[in-house]
Amino acid sequence: MTSPRLDVAIFSYNRGAYLKNCVDSLQRNMPGIGWTVYDDGSDEPDTVAVLQSLGEHVLHMKSVGEDRHGGYYNNMQTALDATQADYLLMLQDDLQVVRPFDREDLSRIYEVFDQSPSTVFISPLFLKGSKRAYFQQRYQPDAGLRCYRWSADPEETGKVPQKYADIAVLHVARLRQSGWQFAGSEEANGALADRLFGDMVQAAEPWVFYIPEEPAYRGRVLTFGAKLAVKMSGNTVKSFKDMTAQASWAFAQRDLGVYPFAEDFVDTVDPTVRKPYKFNAYRTRWLPLILNKLELWGRRLWHR
Repeated sequence: MTSPRLDVAIFSYNRGAYLKNCVDSLQRNMPGIGWTVYDDGSDEPDTVAVLQSLGEHVLHMKSVGEDRHGGYYNNMQTALDATQADYLLMLQDDLQVVRPFDREDLSRIYEVFDQSPSTVFISPLFLKGSKRAYFQQRYQPDAGLRCYRWSADPEETGKVPQKYADIAVLHVARLRQSGWQFAGSEEANGALADRLFGDMVQAAEPWVFYIPEEPAYRGRVLTFGAKLAVKMSGNTVKSFKDMTAQASWAFAQRDLGVYPFAEDFVDTVDPTVRKPYKFNAYRTRWLPLILNKLELWGRRLWHR
């Protein structure tokens, strides 16, 4: 049997330094994997320069709608429709590939999909240390396939991440056979996945994680609070140190009772970044957080 093929789609908007960090990490740690950047109409000069440097790897998309994600889900559908790979890894520009990805990792993806016919999504993300109890209660190790499976109270109504997450490895053929069309929110896609597929599976050896303290766009703009937070935090990418090949090997040999929380395995280049990691820069200080909430509240009132 020929090895399955994995491609990567990266979704970008006006975060040039983050996009460069994401692409650089992909090229370091997933060499030989095909990738395409789907940019949602970036116009910030530094981002445009990064996009130009990536040449034919970039597709310039026209944003549709004014929701909080702009054209994100339309761009995801375009990526799904365009790929010729068996599996498609969906990334955002504020993510980093933090360890070497090798044939064993691809084999594990194949085995999970092969042995779980209703599985369509696999999470490649390290777990957030800020939600330790939540994930330890809801994910149970599957030692046979070396992954984690959802095991929550059936009365729980949330479908993210039980059924779906925006950052995932997708089984392309199964999605196409189902007639899948991305809805306009993560929650709506979770509800759709609940009707069509089994639970999403959590990779035992994830290889991707969110950059801490990143600028978070809402409705294709940064709030004043978000801009202030970025300025206060130094306006630099809080990138991660790559796991060494030896550390990555040891990570793959650990007992699955040791959950893959990012804070336990991945460190930032800047040692002053606090753990557990915070992901929107405005959440790291009280003033930007309040200003951000007030602006979003005002926007909702204005559009009523």
